[in-house]
Amino acid sequence: MTMHLAGYDPGPRRRNGLATIREDIHLHIAAADARAAVSDPTAYRAWLPESMGNYQADSEGMRVDLELPGRTETMSVRRAATDDQREVLYRLDQGGAIEELVWGLHSEGQRECHITIEIAYRPASGFVGGAMET
Repeated sequence: MTMHLAGYDPGPRRRNGLATIREDIHLHIAAADARAAVSDPTAYRAWLPESMGNYQADSEGMRVDLELPGRTETMSVRRAATDDQREVLYRLDQGGAIEELVWGLHSEGQRECHITIEIAYRPASGFVGGAMET
């Protein structure tokens, strides 16, 4: 499977005050195969855009520098439990502004699936920081 994530767009703030970055991807593979791929953070380097550097990973999580509007944040996340079999969830591990990373997998046929990746983070504080992320 080849996948490239590029062109993240800041999304609307969530009700709980977190801002989001979301990417949608359509793949010509079975959803189970896509789930296996996104469940292995050691494979992510091949997909990450240039705005994500200093990548380190093991089978349960990853650490990477993420360029957000007006700043760079280190994202350190570990696998978290979820009841939804259509999700692969990672949550904040070692501090930073990134609260969670969620892969959503949606089957669209035997060999077709739609994936969403969403990163939720605390927006920069202050007038200028908040204005850049709205």
